[in-house]
Amino acid sequence: MTGQEDFMAAIHELERLARTQGDQLAMQEIMDYFSDMKLTEKQMDYICKYLEMQGVHIENRVPHGGDPEADDDQEREDPLDEEMVRIYKKEAAKAASLTRDQEYQLVYKLTAGDENARNLLIEANLSLAMELAEEYRGRGLPVSDLIQESNIGLMMAINQFEPEIDGSFSDYKESTIRQQIEAALNEYSHSTRSARKMASRVNELNALATAFAREYEREATPSELAERMGITEEEVRELMKVSLDAVAVLDQGKIGR
Repeated sequence: MTGQEDFMAAIHELERLARTQGDQLAMQEIMDYFSDMKLTEKQMDYICKYLEMQGVHIENRVPHGGDPEADDDQEREDPLDEEMVRIYKKEAAKAASLTRDQEYQLVYKLTAGDENARNLLIEANLSLAMELAEEYRGRGLPVSDLIQESNIGLMMAINQFEPEIDGSFSDYKESTIRQQIEAALNEYSHSTRSARKMASRVNELNALATAFAREYEREATPSELAERMGITEEEVRELMKVSLDAVAVLDQGKIGR
C-alpha cells in the first residue's frame, strides 16, 4: 500500500475501534495510535474532523486554531479540508439511495424502535447532508465543518422526528439540517466579531498607554487608562491580561524557532 492508503487504513481502523466503544474515542487514544507517524497538529485535526463526520465523539478534543484576522479571506481553500471532503463524498456515494416509499417504511420502522432502520436512514441521507452543507460554502466555516454540522442536523432529525407532529420527513430533515448549519454559522460569526472587537480594544489600550508614557514619562495606571477609554478599571485590567497573554504566545513561538 502507499503511504496515503496506510494513513486512511489507520483512520478506518480507529473508526472500527470507536464503534466497539459506543462511537466514542479519547483524544489520547488517537494520539497514541498515530504516535509513530509524527503528525502535525493540522494532520491530527484532519483525523479528528473525519472521525467526527462519521459520528464519532472525541473526548478532550482541542481543535487546531486559526487566525481570526484571516476569516474574510476564508475562500482560500485548505488542501486538507478539500481532501477530507473528497473522501467523504466517496464514502457517501457508497450508500444506497432510497425511494420516497422506502424511506417512509424505514421511518415507520424507526418509530417502532428499529435501530437498523435508523442506520439505513442515516447512510442513505449522507449525500443530502453533504449537498446542503455545500450550499453554505464561503460563509466562514470550512466545508468539512459544515458537513459535520449537517450530519449532526441529520441525526437530530432522525432521532426527533414524530410523524403526527412534524408531517413530511423529507421537509423536516432538510429544515433541521439547515437550522443546525445556520446556528453554527451564527455562533462562528458572533465569536469572530467578539475576537476582533477585543483585538481592537487591546490595540486602543496599547496606543493610549504608549502616548501617556511619552507625555508624562511614566506608565499610566489602570484607572487613568479607564478614564481615557470610557470603560471600567476592571475592563482595562482584562484587556491588559489579554495583551500580556498574546505577548507570551508570541515569545513562546520565537523560542520554538
